[in-house]
Amino acid sequence: MPERNSWAVGSDAHPLITTEDARVAVSALLVPGPSAVTARDGIRPGPATPGRVHAAGTANGSIVVEPFQGSIRASRGVGSYLVSLDSPKTLDVLAVPAAPANDRYDLVIAQQSDEFYLDTATKFEVRLVRGTASATPSDPVVDGSLDWFPLGRVRVTAGADKITDAMIDQLTPGWTVALGGLLPVGSAAERNALAAYPGQSVYRIDKGWTEVYDGAAWRVRGQVTAVALSDITDPYPGQLVVLAGTGGLYRWNGERWLYAALLSGSTPGGDWTITTNQPTSNSPTLLTFPQINRPPVGISLAGGVFTIGEPGWWDLSLNLRYGLGNIDKYAMIGGSSAGNLWAKDSTGGGGNNVSASTSKWLDKGATFRCYGYSGAANAVTKESADDLISGFTAVWRGP
Repeated sequence: MPERNSWAVGSDAHPLITTEDARVAVSALLVPGPSAVTARDGIRPGPATPGRVHAAGTANGSIVVEPFQGSIRASRGVGSYLVSLDSPKTLDVLAVPAAPANDRYDLVIAQQSDEFYLDTATKFEVRLVRGTASATPSDPVVDGSLDWFPLGRVRVTAGADKITDAMIDQLTPGWTVALGGLLPVGSAAERNALAAYPGQSVYRIDKGWTEVYDGAAWRVRGQVTAVALSDITDPYPGQLVVLAGTGGLYRWNGERWLYAALLSGSTPGGDWTITTNQPTSNSPTLLTFPQINRPPVGISLAGGVFTIGEPGWWDLSLNLRYGLGNIDKYAMIGGSSAGNLWAKDSTGGGGNNVSASTSKWLDKGATFRCYGYSGAANAVTKESADDLISGFTAVWRGP
């Protein structure tokens, strides 16, 4: 019948709990497996490296399996076996020497045998299943009970006289925890393979954050730091993410990521000054600013061309002093050329100083330039070593 005896029922004279009933009851306390009444195979998280397979020594033909506890789902009945290896176990791989010409693959497995299902014994064993040497080696067929999971693969190379860690592939089935526990997973692929239930939580070992399944997708709850926005596979409206490389804070609006703020602690901007007089005439002259007064952040200058590295609103200010004051003089800030000006101002008569400024939204990668212009041959000047005019300043106001 589909109903199972509950844990625990019966009497001293008439006990009702069978071994299968017991396994089913215990499985109800574990993370689900492929169905609502099965548990996930895996190793219980613990200190150090539970279930790790490694070489026994530098000149040794043996391997060691670290202690662990775990769950093996019964394939021929119901419920799960709770298994334990309570101390390190050594397995002698080269008790059968390596073949002289070909490699072989040996499997390390955790296997539960059960006489109830006609196995030859009832026991839990961590054992080595040896393969066959071949030019194209493959994993051996596991004999005995069908209830097992792999722990590792030893690639025994031709002529090997010792086993090293480089010859061992870790094949553990992943972690398992009590129902409602935070399950560690190593990747998005491992997470997606879960038979997830709404409210299930996982810890992404590869990302360092927690995700919750809401019945439709895995959501990264709260503000997290990510290498790329694409790391968040299913963002929810209002989710905040800080990019590790830039300190940029982004918010998901339901359709796309919007740049919200910069959290790097450094305000983007820069301050530059000319170092020698730069001649101008009645044709716009590209100005250069070799002297850096403030190390630039989020903006760069090369060959008179400024390039934006941090998108957002920028305040741009150009201040020029000319050598001759009795002719028209201009200060200009422009985009791709002097014909694409964003700001300009002029002065004539006896004035020597002229400034131009603007506030612009600039995307990452946008470029602009500063120009001088005078009605006749003139020069943008630097009157003393400590004089910061003529110069240009850029300050980032925000996204």
